[in-house]
Amino acid sequence: MPEIQFLNSLDYVVVGLYMLMVVGIGMYVSRFNKKTTDYFKGGGHIPWGLSAISLFVSGFSAFMFVGAAGVTYGSGGGALVLFSLACPAYLLGYFIYGPLWRRTRIDTPMQFLNRRYSPGTTYFYTLLAVVPNVLVLGIWIYMLCIFIATALGLTTMTFDLGLVTVNGFQLTLLVTGAVMVLYTMVGGLWAVMVTDALQFVILFLISLIVLPTAFYFLGDGSLTDGVGRLLREAPEGYFAVNLEGQPKLFWAAYFTNIILGYNVNWHIAQRYYSVPDERDTRKMALWCAFLGIALPMLWILPVLTTPILFPNIEAMWPELAQPSEAAFVTLAMAVLPHGMLGIMVAAIFAATMSSADTTFNWLAAVLTKDVYVPAAERVQGHEPTERTQLWVGKACVAIMGVIAIWVALNMERFGGAFDVYMRAESLYKPAMFIPVLLGLVYTRTPWWSGMAALGAGVLGIVVVGVATNLSQGQPLEIMSAIFTDLRLTVWGVELGRYEINTLVGVGLSTVVFLLSSLVDERKGAFRERIEALELDLKTPALAAPGTKLDLRGLRAYRLAGRLAVVIGAVLLVLSVPTFGEGGLLNVVAGLMAVALGVLVVAATRRYERRHTKEQMEVTV
Repeated sequence: MPEIQFLNSLDYVVVGLYMLMVVGIGMYVSRFNKKTTDYFKGGGHIPWGLSAISLFVSGFSAFMFVGAAGVTYGSGGGALVLFSLACPAYLLGYFIYGPLWRRTRIDTPMQFLNRRYSPGTTYFYTLLAVVPNVLVLGIWIYMLCIFIATALGLTTMTFDLGLVTVNGFQLTLLVTGAVMVLYTMVGGLWAVMVTDALQFVILFLISLIVLPTAFYFLGDGSLTDGVGRLLREAPEGYFAVNLEGQPKLFWAAYFTNIILGYNVNWHIAQRYYSVPDERDTRKMALWCAFLGIALPMLWILPVLTTPILFPNIEAMWPELAQPSEAAFVTLAMAVLPHGMLGIMVAAIFAATMSSADTTFNWLAAVLTKDVYVPAAERVQGHEPTERTQLWVGKACVAIMGVIAIWVALNMERFGGAFDVYMRAESLYKPAMFIPVLLGLVYTRTPWWSGMAALGAGVLGIVVVGVATNLSQGQPLEIMSAIFTDLRLTVWGVELGRYEINTLVGVGLSTVVFLLSSLVDERKGAFRERIEALELDLKTPALAAPGTKLDLRGLRAYRLAGRLAVVIGAVLLVLSVPTFGEGGLLNVVAGLMAVALGVLVVAATRRYERRHTKEQMEVTV
């Protein structure tokens, strides 16, 4: 078994520089935000390539390196299939939902509800959307800090902060959460896009390094021997397509939630309607479908070696609720040199940051545009100024961040991160997004159908969950009722809380939505809204010929490229003191980062020159 090494001062420098870089990005791109449409949708001028990268990266978090690593450690073949299901989900976006979202011509996700259903539906959804999404934010921060605290060796340490004493894990939560909230609050969607691009670079680099290195170590210096040893010594049935500890119905429930999450979740909608042209949405979806197959393999394949390299991982991390979820970080700590270890922590931080900042941003957009502005208009008689709306949006990010950190501090008692995350998402996603998924393609239902479908789904989930809890002697304390698992058998089919929530939410929401079409009545304001939406959904949303290039998009690309060069330069410098201890990997990764950054910067310059020349020719 390879010897693991915790981060040292060199790695701390790398992690610290990355956090400063992220906050600096927020400060820099804050200059792009002149209006709330800039802050919440990039003014509708986000380049499709940047938006595609952000769309993909925002679908991953520390979940892939913590929760998914735990699944891979116990169920290798099942994990390979499970985490490739994003590909067909994105293809549905290519054929249907990407262009439709762009045709809605909205500024915030829930404006769709206002146009498709009613203003009351927007308030109803807001009430039921904010709370569960803040819970999910807390879970993301929690999963991230499992990784970081383990890598830093802080899980068994305590720190006296004067007013309170915290352990290393809690201190990691507080610092990490504060950095996330600060840069998202300042930079808006442009900050999200730029950091997503930077995070993609880091994730790609770390994946390309860890994959071959893991098999090199497994094969004692030979990649081919490493592959052969995996095939020979893997646990019996390791490559079978099954999931340890999960009911058979889990597959259907997971794929249903993937379809919803990758097509009609609010942050997905935000990416699709923030580009200039609906043809860009198809490029985004196709690119993400390819990445949905390729990159998860880069992250999962190395973890297949961990049951052989670390067969007793429970003894290595007894303080963790689910030790197998430390499989990826344990592998990285064994095979990477110092410097790259810091980049690894930054990569995991980056992945979670991408998911969290996206959610912070669209939640703030909803609370500001769909709740605060209408309420202020009724009280004041006029719309609040753009400056006031910006400050309200930033305040919303700060408040939600504090609540999410509190949730993360209370997560330790509910078991593994993968299962906790699945249960939290199933609590709201199936019932909430069925009326969106169906409402975009079928408009022959009344104005109240969205509220009725959502209400029926959520009420059904709550009632069935409470009844099941009581029947099995589970407590009715709120957090336990949400996150503690259940097991029951119905008609010979085994179900857990995740499967129950998904089945009940999707089933009731769909039935109520379709039944409402029997009383489709179009009158007054609703008739005007729905007919205008139907016209928009039939009308292609194409950029006008000769549309001028938005320089903010090029600056965002260029900034991401330059930051990649900075990361590469740092790794090259760190290769000097670590060269005798595997530092050659720092050289390889550093050169790759510099090369990629230079290519991005050069490409943006060529594009700008060509586009400027074309515009001059059109003018002449």
